[in-house]
Amino acid sequence: MLVLMLAGAWHCKGREKQANGQDPGVVDTIKEKAAPPKILTLPDGTQVVMDPRTEIRPMEGFGKANRDVTFDGEGVLIVHDGAKPFVIHTRNLVVTVEGKNARIHVDAFASSPGEEVDLLEGKLKVIKSYHSSTDNSTEVLQAGEMVMINRDIDLMEKETLKPEEQKVLELKFPK
Repeated sequence: MLVLMLAGAWHCKGREKQANGQDPGVVDTIKEKAAPPKILTLPDGTQVVMDPRTEIRPMEGFGKANRDVTFDGEGVLIVHDGAKPFVIHTRNLVVTVEGKNARIHVDAFASSPGEEVDLLEGKLKVIKSYHSSTDNSTEVLQAGEMVMINRDIDLMEKETLKPEEQKVLELKFPK
């Protein structure tokens, strides 16, 4: 009987601590605030507003022989007129700016099978960066359109960017 009373007291004591948020067996949750986007300007004047985990690398000859970059992460690129086309290489896509200016949101972490490119301003040409056994066609995007790709299922789709999605991007990566 004494054992049952002690067990009941111990059980109630544990519940009291949980109700008060003081359970000694649980470590407090640590939440880190999202880091603000990084802003950088490439040698050709292209501005990049990017997630702090993003890596962008100008390719050899950038600004002279080409304007090609490799991109792993998420960000908005604001591309201005240049003598050469601006080309973004991700793990799954090759994105080429058509025309003088463009504002492009790219979500393309190499660790993820899926990628997304949203065109906020300008015109783009998008192709898969790998040979596909099903479809190797080029997509041309106008402002307000997007392309999504999932390499695991070898599927690339072009869609219209919803206004509410565009607003979220504007808030996340301001001009």
